[in-house]
Amino acid sequence: MSSSHLFAFDVDGTLISSRDGRVVWQLLNQRFGSDPQHDGQLFQAYLARQITYAEWVDLDVGRWARVGATRDQLVQVIRDQLFPVPGAVETLRALRQRGFRLAVISGTLDLTLQIHFPVDPFDEVFTNRIWFDDAGRIAGWEATPYDMEGKAEALEQLARRLEIPLANTIYVGDNINDLQAMGRAGVAIAFEPKHPSVSEAACTTVQGDLRQLLDLPQIRT
Repeated sequence: MSSSHLFAFDVDGTLISSRDGRVVWQLLNQRFGSDPQHDGQLFQAYLARQITYAEWVDLDVGRWARVGATRDQLVQVIRDQLFPVPGAVETLRALRQRGFRLAVISGTLDLTLQIHFPVDPFDEVFTNRIWFDDAGRIAGWEATPYDMEGKAEALEQLARRLEIPLANTIYVGDNINDLQAMGRAGVAIAFEPKHPSVSEAACTTVQGDLRQLLDLPQIRT
């Protein structure tokens, strides 16, 4: 393997996890006054195309901003309740040493990666982004166009820009929003899959420790 191969990762549930399986959006929504029922209603509204993905992000982050959420408060939630999955740091380091190009294509927040992967191993990052003012208050945000079905488009864009054939791309995900990207990648890997369709879409499934990726024949050859 060399720089002619691209390894792309989802984040929530794939590189990062929580003790109860919730993702960063659910944890921050709870911290700033939402509830699981409301989160579920917004998700269903998005699936029904009643709101766009960007509107969904605006509704969540806009509420955080209105109640005065600060960067320090977001950081505390992300640091205390989320953590890299077993072997994540070591796997990324080993893949980099083997010469892979590394990317993130995720609906997570950029702040999640900044906190848990401060030594940035990624060539490219596609996530939602938040900006803060000098006092640490939320000053703005940008929804990624590359979550859900957009993940496949991001993978294709990266492959073109890096001049890497799609056949030489590997995508690792865990949930149904990864299915489109998994279907486009040369190799699709499910890590701790949250839905049977994710296992079905994958060439192989990895459980427990992400370092198992390093021994897969699709990666070693």
